[in-house]
Amino acid sequence: MQKNRTRFEEQTEKYRRNYQKYGYSEKSMFMPSDRRVIRYYELIKNFEFFLKKDFQEPVSVCDAGCGFGDLNQYLRSLGMDRYHYVGLDVVEEFMEEGKARYGGERVRYLKRNFITDDISDLEFDYAVSSQTFTIPYTEKAENYETIRTSVGKLFARCRKGVAFNFFTDRGEFRRPGTAYHDPVRLLEFAYTLSNQVVLDNSCFPYECTLTILKDNGCGENGMVYDRFMRIHEQEFREGIFCVNRK
Repeated sequence: MQKNRTRFEEQTEKYRRNYQKYGYSEKSMFMPSDRRVIRYYELIKNFEFFLKKDFQEPVSVCDAGCGFGDLNQYLRSLGMDRYHYVGLDVVEEFMEEGKARYGGERVRYLKRNFITDDISDLEFDYAVSSQTFTIPYTEKAENYETIRTSVGKLFARCRKGVAFNFFTDRGEFRRPGTAYHDPVRLLEFAYTLSNQVVLDNSCFPYECTLTILKDNGCGENGMVYDRFMRIHEQEFREGIFCVNRK
């Protein structure tokens, strides 16, 4: 654990130096270009409020490894104004910038390393984590144990589902100092938590998004069909979908 903390501290210092150099910029988080909005869409597109386009639903979202918390900007662009947000990070400079941009009574930032710290005091509907697991946190060149532990903690504290992204080892793309993972191995992990899992590799060829939904969070009796019926209520009304009753 001490080695892990040392690596976290080293990475935190790198982020701070980047912020001093670039300020509010994707470059402060080692991103060569700003694809955050695309990733935010990929992370929440399988959540029920997004599928139903019910952006006035009062939902709570935990943004683990939030950086500036720009997920707020994306949620607001959808017309959401009843959500509650908690951003978890360890880089104070990022969070102070985020508070100045998005702060309000419904927006909180907590200095918390969700990978190593206790988060049992938190509860939320959904949790997302973007680009957190692209950096190796141990001497290994992957984060399987880190993902199992930290995503497991987020899933235990959420009411409806979690989503995170990672670089897949199935592509030819490689960057030094970056962690790559077998999507099948992570899919198997996801199935230890739930039977409602979505693995999506359709956006970027080298990146996957894994969504894990609570079994009891998709309908009054936990059935996938109930969730499908509610989400596609309009299609059923218009006759695009139909069910022949026995």
